Amino acid sequence: MPKHPPSAALRAQLRDRIINRIAELKFKDFEAAEELGLSSGQMSRLRRGDDVFTLDRLIDAAANIGIAVRMTAARAYARGSVTGTG
Repeated sequence: MPKHPPSAALRAQLRDRIINRIAELKFKDFEAAEELGLSSGQMSRLRRGDDVFTLDRLIDAAANIGIAVRMTAARAYARGSVTGTG
């Protein structure tokens, strides 16, 4: 089974938040597509959860509908190590 990159989880989380915000705003798909800056086909792919959007594109779309995106980068530690030395 292929391992998914960490960015895939971030994209999925942001995609879900965008879909929830669209529901909160009660947008029809054509309205949402226009607000997000997407074509109708792209809107369909977003709704299906297709992993075809870059993180940059999702951040821009989220900002268009009032979602503020913050990112924190933290040091990755080795498994089983608190200090990261192994």
